[in-house]
Amino acid sequence: MKIRKLLTGIAAVSLMFITSCNDDDNMYTPKGAYDGGILVGVEGGFNKNQAEVSFLSSDLSTLTENIFAANNSAQPLGDVLQTIAFKEDKAYLVVNNSNKVEVVDRYTFKKTATFQAYQARGIAFANSYIYVSSNDFFSTYEVNVYNASNFAPVKKISFDRYAEKIVTAGDHIVVQTDGSTYEMTPPYNEIPSGHTIATINPSTNTVEKTITLTDDGIISDMVSGNGYAYVLSSDAQDTYIYEVNPKTGTFTSSKVAGVTAGKLRFYGNSLYFIDSDGNVYSKGTSAAATATKLFKHTKTSGLYVYGFDIIDGRVYISDVNFNGPSKILIYSMQGSLQKTISAGVGVNGFYKN
Repeated sequence: MKIRKLLTGIAAVSLMFITSCNDDDNMYTPKGAYDGGILVGVEGGFNKNQAEVSFLSSDLSTLTENIFAANNSAQPLGDVLQTIAFKEDKAYLVVNNSNKVEVVDRYTFKKTATFQAYQARGIAFANSYIYVSSNDFFSTYEVNVYNASNFAPVKKISFDRYAEKIVTAGDHIVVQTDGSTYEMTPPYNEIPSGHTIATINPSTNTVEKTITLTDDGIISDMVSGNGYAYVLSSDAQDTYIYEVNPKTGTFTSSKVAGVTAGKLRFYGNSLYFIDSDGNVYSKGTSAAATATKLFKHTKTSGLYVYGFDIIDGRVYISDVNFNGPSKILIYSMQGSLQKTISAGVGVNGFYKN
């Protein structure tokens, strides 16, 4: 009996040891201070060298500002942070008016490389290449192709009109090759500059398709999902959403009447967009799906909606006027305000890290 009890005790201790080892094996070790949470893109004022990145903890309790400078010997990021994109363990910070892309470890934010990109607007990745759209609104409308391993320039692909948003969709690169220019005198209204989308084949780095959209509005956003590119175009009255097949160059479209939307996101196999009045909508990806209003974001006095995203079941919106701090407002999907945060000048994007 005593022997049995001893053996039972040994077995129990062994089981505890094995369980403990398994628990240790399953424990996740963060790769750096910014592993998890949200990166916040801070555009900064034009010609003011105010671009930066902030980090918002996943529980929304802590905002750490200026993480690029803090981890790179107080070096300023530059002038006008346009966007942030990820490839494996690297974050690519597209700094428009500084004509460069800063490459950092996405978890520690230590800089690993810098490469030049004139008036860079967007960035995408395919095969062993990096694609950066460049647009100076005067004469340079192109996508610059770089070697992803050493950032050496490979090729320039030029367009007749603006090269703006750029995404990876399936096995193609899709580029917004129109947009808007502005009147040269007050009130500086937007003027459409064309209405096309171009696809690039990464195997040849040549333009494969040029797709002309069928409405008369201005393309204001483009995202990717499920191998398609989704394009948002709007005029003064209505919004149009296109699902573009990059392989065939074909598309389906749907009209959202009475809504003028400016930001589009893909999340959980659905599309989300926000209009000029702060109304947030969701819509299935099929052309037949109808749009549903989720809630109305009450804009902060004196500011306007600039950043918009859906991350882990929360809606992130930034109100901006470039004369002072931005306001970040975080909602549930049903419109319950969960957090309001004061942040840097010109918050323009949110990125799950």
